[in-house]
Amino acid sequence: MSGQPETMPCRLCKHDVPAGRFCGRCGARLVQERGSGPDWLRGNAFIAAPGENVLQPSLVSSLFPHLPRRSHGTFRVGLTLVFAVLVLSCVMHWYVPMLAVATFAPLLLFGIYLGETGVFSDLSWRIWALTAVFGIAVGVGWSLLTAAIVAQSYSLGLGTEVPTATLVRDALVIPFGGLLAMQLPTVLVRLTRPPIRESLYGFVIGVLGATVFAVTATMVRLVQEIDAGITFSDQSVTDLLIEAGVRGLTMPLTAASVSGLVGIGLWHTRRPGSSRVRHLVVSGLILVVAAAAYANVGLVEVLQIASELQFLVHVALALAAVVALRVGMQVAVLHEPQDPLHPELPILCAECGHVVPDVAFCPACGVAAHAASRTSREARRGDRPQPGTELLQR
Repeated sequence: MSGQPETMPCRLCKHDVPAGRFCGRCGARLVQERGSGPDWLRGNAFIAAPGENVLQPSLVSSLFPHLPRRSHGTFRVGLTLVFAVLVLSCVMHWYVPMLAVATFAPLLLFGIYLGETGVFSDLSWRIWALTAVFGIAVGVGWSLLTAAIVAQSYSLGLGTEVPTATLVRDALVIPFGGLLAMQLPTVLVRLTRPPIRESLYGFVIGVLGATVFAVTATMVRLVQEIDAGITFSDQSVTDLLIEAGVRGLTMPLTAASVSGLVGIGLWHTRRPGSSRVRHLVVSGLILVVAAAAYANVGLVEVLQIASELQFLVHVALALAAVVALRVGMQVAVLHEPQDPLHPELPILCAECGHVVPDVAFCPACGVAAHAASRTSREARRGDRPQPGTELLQR
């Protein structure tokens, strides 16, 4: 690449942009394709993994959006390993190891992601410390506030007739209250006016705050259960597998998706010229779907249905929350202010490995520049490729 790149007009934003498959300014496809959906969503090319559909519930690209494609396989192995350890612990009746993996694995994986992508270096230690401290404080406070209610639910034996008010409280009020409490760390961090206002950094703070909250609340609950003399040694392998699936997979997925969406909404700023009404409608619908998925988890728990069916409902709700997260992430990143454009300068795309103009969206694959950490962007801009070179990284 040398000099000014060849340009073509974008049919959506009407600007002349570097020639390719995607507009480097707004991210739209330069040539309309069947099945791509409305241009404001670009449904068949996810901003963090353009080879995936937005409605595809891919866990790695959804939960770790700053990861380059070459690292996806490593994190898939990590998720598979966590799943295998959970299954092994259940089969061997190792309840404590199962509980430890289910509780701490999400936080460990997310911490590795923050370090691997450079996101951890992008924000000051104060932001990370506040997120952790707020998550711990709110987790402890919520657990102590609801301790009596949880103890009462354990004291009800099988076949006990549960009053309607208690049923509603346990099925809806407590889970939804926990969902709201889980967002407090993100809201409090946002009130400190962090300097970076990119949507995906809000997602990171939202997920981390919720994960720390969940770990803290789980540990406090366990101490309360031990003090109350509650044991689980007589559980069958099937019951253990279902509990491990809920504690270690579906609940963390649902909580991360909802909290990540809240973080995206709090950090998002609308690009001039984008539709405010559309943003409000889409954001409202997404949050309603995600919150309903989380709140209905409590309803599933108290209904007298088979535990296997309960788990399938948990899985369905978690996948619905992940899809809602992907749609919210897509809309936010496509329509937020981007870095200054330098189409005359080359940069290596971290996703497809092509040397392309330094614009907001890769003209070759469509990945958003904001889907890479600021550390990655600065490193690639500080070591720009020589004219005429291309490196493919699969």
